Amino acid sequence: MIMRKGVLLSALCAVALLGSPARAQVTDAERAAARDLFKQGDELQRAGKFVEALDKFQRAQQVFSAPTNMLRIAECKAWLGRLVESAESYRTVVRTPLPTGSPQAFQSAVDQAKGELAQLEPRVPKLVIQVAPSDVSGTQLRIDGQNVPAALVGEAIPLDPGVHRVTVSASGYMGSEQSVALAEHDAKTAAFVLRPIASVSYAQGTPQPAATNSAPAPDANAAAPSVAPADSARAEATAAPPSPVPPPPPPPVARPGASILLGAHFGWELPAGSVPLPASSAQSSTEIQNVSGTGLALAFDGGFRFARHWYVGMTLEHAWLGQGRDLSQLGNVNATSVSSDTTLLGLVFAAIVNPDRTSAYFEIGIASRWYNFTQTNSDNSTIENHYPGPEGLFGLGLWIPAGNSVRLLPKATVGAGTFTAPGADSSTPGASQGHAFVMLGLAGFFNLDL
Repeated sequence: MIMRKGVLLSALCAVALLGSPARAQVTDAERAAARDLFKQGDELQRAGKFVEALDKFQRAQQVFSAPTNMLRIAECKAWLGRLVESAESYRTVVRTPLPTGSPQAFQSAVDQAKGELAQLEPRVPKLVIQVAPSDVSGTQLRIDGQNVPAALVGEAIPLDPGVHRVTVSASGYMGSEQSVALAEHDAKTAAFVLRPIASVSYAQGTPQPAATNSAPAPDANAAAPSVAPADSARAEATAAPPSPVPPPPPPPVARPGASILLGAHFGWELPAGSVPLPASSAQSSTEIQNVSGTGLALAFDGGFRFARHWYVGMTLEHAWLGQGRDLSQLGNVNATSVSSDTTLLGLVFAAIVNPDRTSAYFEIGIASRWYNFTQTNSDNSTIENHYPGPEGLFGLGLWIPAGNSVRLLPKATVGAGTFTAPGADSSTPGASQGHAFVMLGLAGFFNLDL
């Protein structure tokens, strides 16, 4: 709700601040009226009253033409199942030329229209009408009582979801009608066969009247003209009532631009790089794999998704690491075992290509890491070592919506930084060593739309 109000405020400010020459004729009173109409439309749209909201946005557009108004008009039409009109409204926004100095809200509306149009276009049903014979001249085509150019015969015609009455006729041929039900994403073909109208016939043995200048007296023995039985049957079939119209499909699911995400992740932690050793050790440093192996990592995550594609949040992760591969490299031949762990607290900023579908996920961030290992010697004495240090975070994953409230995120994250030996001066050569921790895991979020 907070993010929606922010978008509304940006749009209203854009109406107030725009000052290009093309709009110099707009008075302050008209700007104020357009802002009020847009605000009313926004409240109605969020309340699900799309007919009323559409009227307010259309009135605002008439008073003050702006891509923010047209974007909302396109969204309301999509909710009302008027997909063809909605697509055209989106295209109007995309084609809107923005002069230098236009408000950022206008550019955001154009960018949002491009993304929503790409999602809407595959949903628009299409109908191909085929007519045989194909060489009939003067073919007339009507869909839902509206004339359609005959040039569209054989071409895909975009239509709204629902049942459509299609009529094909031509001079000298019997008309033909079909009811075609279309759902979203449908691509159907309706085939029509035009049959010539049969000529009038007379009863056998009755002469046809000759043409004279005077009207002949009626012949009581003459048979009345009749229509061929087959043609009569076809006429009755043509006049059959159309199928009942089913209810329109439900409106599309809303796609909020903001949400709260709370969750956790687990995975496998892989250390790399070097770690400095205390001054009491025979060596100044050693590879971190000599001290610690891989281990299980668990974490808690939470943050906000805003402007549809962006996420900012915190992560708190702890990993229990296995024993290293060569304890002799610790510089102490008495070492018999090592236990180690690491904890990370980080701030991440991420981009989600399409939060409503399976898509790519990218993140960067900064963090503080605490790495600890305890060395146990042959005489049962222990030596504890603690290494705090900053890190930069880089991540890549696959964003997977699973229903309305769950988001899955398999990902790989790399944290890179330096450790300084306990009690050492970081400016001393060799006192600081570079390291990296790679986490391969699966995150799960509870999604709460705003």
